[in-house]
Amino acid sequence: MSTTDGDASGARVDRVVELFERHADSVFHVAWRILWSTADAEDVTQTTFVRAFTRLDQLRDDGRERPWLLQIAYHSALDVLRRRRDVPTDPAELPDRPEGDDTERVADRRATVALLQAAIDDLPGALRIAFVLRDVEGLSTRDVADTLGIGESAAKMRVARAREQLRLALEGVLT
Repeated sequence: MSTTDGDASGARVDRVVELFERHADSVFHVAWRILWSTADAEDVTQTTFVRAFTRLDQLRDDGRERPWLLQIAYHSALDVLRRRRDVPTDPAELPDRPEGDDTERVADRRATVALLQAAIDDLPGALRIAFVLRDVEGLSTRDVADTLGIGESAAKMRVARAREQLRLALEGVLT
């Protein structure tokens, strides 16, 4: 290997480390919202950054690195779901929140935050992931659509439906 190859490889590693430091939490969060398993979400996070390393040449626009990574994470999480025999593989049928999951963390939060979290968790899978990508992770509607592999109007509709379901759920609890 020439010195130039070594420099290029080192720069590639440095770039993925930088991406990891900036976006690992978002990648983990999205994976966890799909899989409801910390161990699986950690595996998806690792897989995402390994894939990012091998596909770094596909990242053309540095301003789109986060959506690009979240798209890899989304598809990696769906791959995990496909390997599970008892879970549907259609993204519209992502699993609902398991009963009793994460009760310690919810108990430590203030009441309003806990209510919002529970309401988000209770959203149907397709609405939940669209809402998380748009309103929690802050992606644009275009990036949500690209990540989920749907049209922009479908992404807007999913986010709007999620917001409406959250409003109705919280309206009954907070009033």
